[in-house]
Amino acid sequence: MKLFNTLSREIEEFEPLEKGKVRMYVCGPTPYDKSHIGHARTYVVFDMLRRYLEHRGMEVKLIINLTDVDDKIIKRAKDFDSWQVVPDRYSRYYFWMLEKLRVKMPYTFPKVSNHMQEIIELVETLLEKGYAYKTSDGVYFDVSKLPGYGRLSRVNMDDPKIARIEPSPEKRNPADFALWKFRKEGEPFWHAPFGEGRPGWHIECSAMSSRYLGRQFDIHGGGSDLQFPHHENEMAQSEAAFGTKPWVRYWMHVAFLTINREKMSKSLGNIIGVDELFDAFPPEVVRYYLLSAHYRTQLDFTWEKLKTAREQWAKVVRAWYDVLQRKEQGIYGKDDISREIMLELKGVEEAMDSDLRTPEAYAKVHMIASLVLGNEPDKKSVEAALEAFRVIDGIFAFLPAKGWTARELRLAEKLADLREEFRRAGRFDISDRIREDARKEGVLIEDTDEGPRVKFVPKGKED
Repeated sequence: MKLFNTLSREIEEFEPLEKGKVRMYVCGPTPYDKSHIGHARTYVVFDMLRRYLEHRGMEVKLIINLTDVDDKIIKRAKDFDSWQVVPDRYSRYYFWMLEKLRVKMPYTFPKVSNHMQEIIELVETLLEKGYAYKTSDGVYFDVSKLPGYGRLSRVNMDDPKIARIEPSPEKRNPADFALWKFRKEGEPFWHAPFGEGRPGWHIECSAMSSRYLGRQFDIHGGGSDLQFPHHENEMAQSEAAFGTKPWVRYWMHVAFLTINREKMSKSLGNIIGVDELFDAFPPEVVRYYLLSAHYRTQLDFTWEKLKTAREQWAKVVRAWYDVLQRKEQGIYGKDDISREIMLELKGVEEAMDSDLRTPEAYAKVHMIASLVLGNEPDKKSVEAALEAFRVIDGIFAFLPAKGWTARELRLAEKLADLREEFRRAGRFDISDRIREDARKEGVLIEDTDEGPRVKFVPKGKED
């Protein structure tokens, strides 16, 4: 298995520090507002990576943090009674999104507010080693003390915008960043040996990742916008404090998601919340769409593209439902396509082994669906298809719940028989209405030489 490493800018063979075990940290949200489609893409991609690693037989320990102490939260708290209300409210929305999108829960969701002791100890270590210094407004990391600073993001150190990220007249270097911000009126604060205050943005992830994964681990991930300054600064302070290099073996970043080829921003008013998506499309369709492009490729969102994704998704689901129903009813054909199905499934794994090339994997998934829908699979082939769909759903998790029971199947068959009676009696107005209403509920009634046959199809939401 190979993955692209942002640090080296190369696709590398993936070899975890401990054989068969993967330690992975993904930067979680700062819950000061509702989660949007860009957030959804990042967490769905890393969930897919986690699922594929597990499919390959590895044990994955995943940590996703919650930044519940931050400038944005403090600013938003002006609309509420206290600052704690903000992260409590919007983290619930975030967890709701993860559940809808079938993101598997990590080992833990550490909060900044619950790990102040680890953060304070890390700042003390950096002060003692001479990598940090105090000013009147906080404790800063001195980037000049760490050779190679900037090698993760390839940032231009002469860019004047760097100094504006964390402006302070007392900083020694423009790129120096805050480890600890001293207490200000009306802001939350904690006691520390170097002064009352609260942590800077970057120090939290170094403290929490080392708490749960150790001082060196396998994968660190997040959106591409986190490369600088967040991940660059995380890496700098961690390597300085722990003396490990590289601190993280593989850095992975998910590319931006745009809306009609424009960057999402509040000023443009084009931010799409996940609740808007779920109001219009099943979460499984949204997940299918978010994984359809390679994670390092920019994904451009339009409602039309999501509708197209629903049609593609529906084809796969129809094939899955077809083999489920054949198994349930014992209806088998004469075509042995089991070998072809297994070859396509192998192609899925080969594409995923090569830096998670989901577009190629999806093409193989659709070939499996075409084999099922274009033939009358025998029992061996039905079993092969069921196994293929089990693996596919284990990796991509976009197949819906089966959505029907044996009792519902019997009721659907009785409805089809009733429609057939009306059709034979010439009451086509009633028979057509039964057929159309059944279709809306995910039941397709087909007329065959042997009589009516029902098939369960993806119900989906209307345009």
